Amino acid sequence: MTRPNNPHSERALILAPLGRDAAIAASLLGEANIPSVICANLQELHRGLVEGAGLGLLTEEAVRTADLGPIRQWIAAQPPWSDLPFILLTGRGGGPERNPAAARLSEILGNVTFLERPFHPTTLISVARTALRGRHRQYEARARLEELREGESRLKTALTAEQRGAEHQRLLIDELNHRVKNTLATVQSIATQTLRNAETGDEAYASLETRLLALSRAHDVLTRESWEGADLVEVVAQAIAPYRGRGTERFRISGPDVRLCPRMSLAIAMAIQELATNAVKYGALSSESGAVEIDWSVRNGSVPPRLAFRWSEVGGPTVRPPKRRGFGSRLIERNLARDLDGAVEIRFEPAGVVCTVDAPIA
Repeated sequence: MTRPNNPHSERALILAPLGRDAAIAASLLGEANIPSVICANLQELHRGLVEGAGLGLLTEEAVRTADLGPIRQWIAAQPPWSDLPFILLTGRGGGPERNPAAARLSEILGNVTFLERPFHPTTLISVARTALRGRHRQYEARARLEELREGESRLKTALTAEQRGAEHQRLLIDELNHRVKNTLATVQSIATQTLRNAETGDEAYASLETRLLALSRAHDVLTRESWEGADLVEVVAQAIAPYRGRGTERFRISGPDVRLCPRMSLAIAMAIQELATNAVKYGALSSESGAVEIDWSVRNGSVPPRLAFRWSEVGGPTVRPPKRRGFGSRLIERNLARDLDGAVEIRFEPAGVVCTVDAPIA
């Protein structure tokens, strides 16, 4: 017996092992364009049920005393939409009302129609077509159930996506609030310290504007990366961009690709801005021969890896240590060390200012 390819099988499974009943039934069904398969025994009938069928046509003598355990199990295990119809051909007076054996078969088969012999061929065709119409409705019910399941699955997927979207939106709002608060705190600190240390209003205005622009450029880098982080080389390039007009050869940059978190990116950008401002006023960038070397490396032996960052000025005027540290130095040594959770040192060496950073890469 071959497996049918049609999932809505309309074939009739015929189990009538005695005489020519099976051949006659198959011929009558064939004339009515109802496909059929003749089963030699109960094992083939069971296999045919598993493979799919539109109805079962059985003779009473084929199943009266047989072990119908597998058939009973298959019928009981049908999905909710399925109730396969059976036609049972019995002898005269073989209906369940007068025949205990027929009553037993009715209990086992469930959806069964008893057809007493002899019968007219049109009667068999009519009963078979009625059974198939019922089977069609079952197939339609299955299709509707499948559509409902698919719709339920799509709805669950949409609800899950909406829930995730809402959670992500809440996370973004919380993160935005956190960043705004941090930025405002940074701006407040910059403004307070700048105004406190400036000697004139013009100096305060210029310093404040420069620092806020540096903060803005660092934000631009992170915004392009959706605030997921930034490449250190881009952070450095944006931070020194305002000073490249003095000659691109004044900056010598080298180091491997390193990805920084937003907090580290902002801290290093602000530190470079302060160092560059000081270098323009008093250090290497205040003379034509001066230059700044910016390099970094990553130590992968530790967990997490650590960033070794270095700013060193060369070729400028001789440097003398200041009598007191200004806001820029404090911003770098204190705030940068805190934000990076690492060590930051500024040395005023005669050849030029050197700033070193040792911090974990979060």
